[in-house]
Order: sequence, then structure tokens, then C-alpha cells
Amino acid sequence: MLIYLAGPYRAVEGKSVERHIQEARTVAIDLWQQGHYVLCPHLNTAHFDRDASDIPDKAYLAGTLEMLRRCDAMVVQGDWESSEGTKEEIAYAESVGMPIYCWPGQSPVASLTESRCPEQCTAFLDTVMQMYRVHLSKNSDYSPANILGTGEMGVIVRAWDKIARLLNLYGFNLEIAKPATLAQPREPKHESIDDTWMDMAVYGIIGMLIRAGKWGK
Repeated sequence: MLIYLAGPYRAVEGKSVERHIQEARTVAIDLWQQGHYVLCPHLNTAHFDRDASDIPDKAYLAGTLEMLRRCDAMVVQGDWESSEGTKEEIAYAESVGMPIYCWPGQSPVASLTESRCPEQCTAFLDTVMQMYRVHLSKNSDYSPANILGTGEMGVIVRAWDKIARLLNLYGFNLEIAKPATLAQPREPKHESIDDTWMDMAVYGIIGMLIRAGKWGK
């Protein structure tokens, strides 16, 4: 697992910056020895506050959050309650459902899917990042206007266009008896609309992994 290691950095309550760096380093080594891959911001920007004082605190927090969002889980160590930056990192991890472990006492554990199907998980993540880069490239040509002009309804039409294309290519004989009509939108009783969009995206990736022979491996 790719682990983000969080904890206090600045001197506080009798502990120096160097002490916090050493404590984080010790935990990072232990996690590496357990077989994890560790992002330790304490070592990444050690003493930058001393050697590059023109970099504002908000830049460091933005950078750590950018690293955090690419990780599988978060480990919190040391007296993190004294660190406002760590509290913000925890809040972000909680908002996206990222597992959070408190050190010592809790060690990161890979999910059953990660243990059972490592190729599948690697390919899934590779596909997600590939999709992200395609989105960046194509959106630079289209600009946000092509979606904003028609909103969610436009996205639904585009999604149906792709589904109809897949059905046709896979051999389904489609017959549309009459054009679709639009009624008053309804609030879902169970699965939210966001969950439905998420599931559609996940199923798209699953379809690609099946075609690539990576699913279940």
C-alpha cells in the first residue's frame, strides 16, 4: 500500500523540528519494513522552513494534500492533535473515505481485493490516472464550456450515446419505438445520483480491465 505518513512538524511542547523529523523517519522505516511504500513529508521538505523561508505555509499544505490524494491510506503518528496541518489532512482523508490508522497500535492492512487481485488493483489505478490525463488533454481543447452549456442533461445524452454504441458493437439489436420524453426529475429513495455516476465510472474501468485480461488477477 502507498501510505501517507502524517504528524507534527513544527517545534511545539518541548519537541524540536528535528525531533519530529526523527520520529516520523522511525515510523516510515517501520512501515517500509512491513512492506508498504511510504510518503513522508517530514523528510521530503525537511528544514525547508529554515532554508527557504519565502515559501508560505499554505503552499506546504497544498503540496501535502496533493500527495495525500494519491495514496491508499493515511498513518497518523506523534502528537498530531497539536498540528493544524495534520488536522486538515485528516479532514480531507475522512471526506474521501480514505482509511486512517493511528500509530502506534494500528498498522495499515491491505483490503481483501488488494491482497487477492494485485494485478487488477494496479491496472485499475493505472486506468484512473490515464483517464485523468485524457481529461486534462481533451478539456484543454474543448474548455469547460462544452459541458457547462448543457449541464447534467448533456452528460446524460453523451453517456447514452456511448452505451448505444457499445450495445451496437457487441451485437445487440436496438429498436427505439419512440423518442424519449422528459418528465419532472425525481429524488432517489435509495442510491444517490452521485453514487450512480460513480458506479458508471467504475463499470467503465471494469469493462476495460476485463478486455485487458486483468480482472480477477
